[in-house]
Amino acid sequence: MIHHSCDRCKRVIDPIEDLRYVVKLEVQAAMDPLDADELEDDRDHLMEIQEILERLDDSDSDLIGDDVYQKRRFDLCPECYRQFIKNPVGREVPAHLGFSQN
Repeated sequence: MIHHSCDRCKRVIDPIEDLRYVVKLEVQAAMDPLDADELEDDRDHLMEIQEILERLDDSDSDLIGDDVYQKRRFDLCPECYRQFIKNPVGREVPAHLGFSQN
């Protein structure tokens, strides 16, 4: 039997009692053109990327690989899932201060 635990809080997720949520995260470098002139050229960008990839050594691709593309998968318990959905990018949420109407 496969046992799952929450990747955030490390709690064991009971398949009978709890729902298990899977978060799949894919991050890739955005390569935007430097200026408007580059938008109008007739280059085959896919071919250029293919040529660059063919020229890279395995050692070079190890160095730039994580900077260009990453794919991750996380198991979350119901409580961590609710917290993740409220704030998926983990931004600091400022505390709301209540002031009296003096």
